[in-house]
Amino acid sequence: MYFYANLNLSKEKDEISKEILNCSLNGKKRIDVVSMFYNSSDILLETIIAYANEKKNILYITNEDVRKIDIIYFINNFSNLGKYVHTSGSNYSSVNEHLYICNHESALGLQEKFDLVIYNEIRNFPKYNKQQIKKILLKMCSVEGTAIAFSVENILSEGTTIIFPLTNNKIPIIEPRIITTRINLNIDIPLVVYEYLNWSIISNRKVIIFTPDAEKAEALFKYLSNLKEKLSEDLFLYISKKSDASIPRVFMNKDKGIIVTNDFEESYLEFHAVDVIVYFADNIKFTHKQLLYLSSKVGRYENIQRGEAIFLANVETTQMDKAQNIARKFNKKAWEKGLLNI
Repeated sequence: MYFYANLNLSKEKDEISKEILNCSLNGKKRIDVVSMFYNSSDILLETIIAYANEKKNILYITNEDVRKIDIIYFINNFSNLGKYVHTSGSNYSSVNEHLYICNHESALGLQEKFDLVIYNEIRNFPKYNKQQIKKILLKMCSVEGTAIAFSVENILSEGTTIIFPLTNNKIPIIEPRIITTRINLNIDIPLVVYEYLNWSIISNRKVIIFTPDAEKAEALFKYLSNLKEKLSEDLFLYISKKSDASIPRVFMNKDKGIIVTNDFEESYLEFHAVDVIVYFADNIKFTHKQLLYLSSKVGRYENIQRGEAIFLANVETTQMDKAQNIARKFNKKAWEKGLLNI
């Protein structure tokens, strides 16, 4: 018998946790749990333990960094299921008697069918579209099995939808601002963005500027380097899989500064008092979920200071609009339910 210890969930989370459990045990075979990026997976633990106690086979799919698989933390600290969990291989698959945890690519290679399949997309940079996630959920589910999608949008769209519109700090989600300009962003920055950067530095905040590729990051960093005396001497460039791995940590420990990067998957650093600019946000590389994930770094660890997220582009795209609208809908739903601490 596996036990489920007291997680001390908030009232709102406890209600969601029990709603997921009741739906899954009462014949609901397709469940969408819709929530914001970076929310914890603690609301899923009760359901996982219940299925394990019934000796059901469980598949949990997540693309999180192996060092920060959220559900393993809760399993190890709030249940006795953890003593059966171990990590194996570079694909960071974890397995025990009833529970198998792996990433999307590893799941594609599995032949077994599972009684419960959970796909958690909100704890990492989203790489897969709705159709890809739905396909793997249904593929891995047994005939009488239950599929749960944990995402910022409906994935299965054919059963029960449970909306949890809160962030862990119960403050409104930052709704990204869209700024368009005719300026060639490859060689210049708009005055409004310069003023925004200046305001952030004066306010002792950090700014993360995301670009779609290394070439654009290097060009922007070179341009901003000419403005270091006016903006900040603490200006950093971090190119994924190329730059010194210590650069993000050095930046994190600064009181203020600017970092230009093409590293979207950073998930292990805690940036307090941070603002975000997605440069070239109209680039076809960015999906609405990816844009929302990047902008959601703002406010992730904050309760009082309210940062900003900006999508900077030459044209406003459907993907930018969709990202903005998702954040707005979460705030509207949380406000209507009286869930915000404001």
